Amino acid sequence: MIPTLCCVNELPLYEQVRQSLATAISRGEYGPGDRLPSETTLAQEMGVNRLTVRRAIEELARAGLVQSRQGSGTFVAATVVRLPVSQSLASDSLVAGITQQITAHGLSHEDILLKATKVNTPQANIEFGLPAGPLWRVDNALVVDGETWMWSSSWFPADILKDPKRNWDTVSGLYGQLNDAIGELVPIWRAFTAEAAASADATYLGIKVGTPLIVRDGLTADQDGNPVLRVNRRARMDRVAYVLRY
Repeated sequence: MIPTLCCVNELPLYEQVRQSLATAISRGEYGPGDRLPSETTLAQEMGVNRLTVRRAIEELARAGLVQSRQGSGTFVAATVVRLPVSQSLASDSLVAGITQQITAHGLSHEDILLKATKVNTPQANIEFGLPAGPLWRVDNALVVDGETWMWSSSWFPADILKDPKRNWDTVSGLYGQLNDAIGELVPIWRAFTAEAAASADATYLGIKVGTPLIVRDGLTADQDGNPVLRVNRRARMDRVAYVLRY
């Protein structure tokens, strides 16, 4: 039974409601797939306003603990263990590495092309650390068991590939084409940050704006050390964790 909240608690009421519901879920009072009581019922049981309950549920959904279904209610999300994606700092093996690790966990995956457009803005080349000339921008998404876990934007000289869309393969994705065209890719630098999901992230990843993401940005060279690829990869924090190997 979810307790009535204490009005003298220093935490905002919605946070007290969130913590109470999160505790009930962690204790197994509500299991994966269970429907939570309605907002009205929870508000009455906990002695708070219905809008307070709604705010708490939105926070739980943002954290991936519950899922709201239009016309059906709010349900406890399935238990998901974040996949620890291991990447060697000595090679640009992330894409191949993550798909191999996903397969090793018994999951299926597809690399889906979202769009491929040409960019001819000199400032972009300077910003991304790439040589002068037209660039391809390729957006793609990694779908695991029918759910999008991450999506990427990649920029590279347009003369490397004639048309990324024509030869797209859902297994090897963009890196398969680049490896065929210019050989092994060598990392120059990598940066990892935490960000809140923007509207594009919400669209591609099927999450709410503001959901925590881990973002990997990086510049990659060809075998001669020439910068050829800039990638911004945005992954759901509730699905992926990066592990760097030295």
